[in-house]
Amino acid sequence: MHRIVPATLLVIFTALVNTAQSDDLDRKPDFVGSVFQPVADDRPYESIVDDSVTEPPIYYDPTAPPPQMETCDECRCGSNCRTSWYENLSVFIGLEGSKQPQEFGVNAHFGGRTSVNWGIPLFHGLGLQVGTAITYTDNAVQVFERVGEVSGRSQNYTTVGLFQRTDFGLTWGAAYDFLFQDYYSEVHLGQWRMKIGQELGQDDEFGLKFALPQRNDNAGVFIYPVTLKPIAQGSAYWRHSWESGTQTILWLGMAEGFGQRNLAFEALFGDSRARAADERFLFGAEIHAPLNDHFAIFGQANFILPADTGTVDAFLGIVYHFGGGARRAKQRQFAPAFEVANSTSFSVDLR
Repeated sequence: MHRIVPATLLVIFTALVNTAQSDDLDRKPDFVGSVFQPVADDRPYESIVDDSVTEPPIYYDPTAPPPQMETCDECRCGSNCRTSWYENLSVFIGLEGSKQPQEFGVNAHFGGRTSVNWGIPLFHGLGLQVGTAITYTDNAVQVFERVGEVSGRSQNYTTVGLFQRTDFGLTWGAAYDFLFQDYYSEVHLGQWRMKIGQELGQDDEFGLKFALPQRNDNAGVFIYPVTLKPIAQGSAYWRHSWESGTQTILWLGMAEGFGQRNLAFEALFGDSRARAADERFLFGAEIHAPLNDHFAIFGQANFILPADTGTVDAFLGIVYHFGGGARRAKQRQFAPAFEVANSTSFSVDLR
């Protein structure tokens, strides 16, 4: 009898142990090959230390697809970039003021501007940009209206270009700007723009940019036949990126001579001063200041001296970057190298 009791207790103990191990195995993942696979058991794990319930651990799933490559906000990876079609698409809306030699010395403009600009990857780091802008302004001076001319001006700019940002920091681009203008006459004008720049460090770029006239057009102001022509200009620029994410560009250069016609003096005193001035200094600036991931304050200004007969052009507003990353949006691999043409980059002479 004394031998039967221990034997019976041993059998009962062994059965309890086997039952516990079997129940524990039901709650643990099976080991298949060399990878843990989760068992289809939705029951929560019970703590051995206490009676609290914990969530089951997460095991590696070899069948899950690898994470996709991030977009190239901070890099230059050429044709290997995985980008969305709208990553380098932006829309601008803002205010504009303008005065140029085409005003015949007696007018200026103030109004609004909206534009769309889009950079498209091609191959080997080469990008295509297309953009268009509409500007409508009212006369800021009464002279044209008093002599029976128009009270406002509408402009449609279109810019198409190619550009490239290389791995060693060189940026180059060439673009064509087309302008349809409905003012005292309807005219069609065109110019070429080119730029080349080299980065020095991560925050600075120095380079040259040019605008060359390609298409002139004839017009009439009151009783005067005139010819409108884009003004050729060239300048050296410096782009700097600040710690806040704001980017500024300053430029200084020269513009070709332009006419100094003044409608009031010609009508009153017969003083035409049709002779074009000699080459003149120009200077300007651009700012892009992010407000959040998508929105930024953006503006440009360009001045050709002297201010009374030259150009005084500026615009300022809000730009929306569809691809986000506003802090680095203008330095992406395929961000447009040129802004859509405007009075700040498309100065018009009157001959």
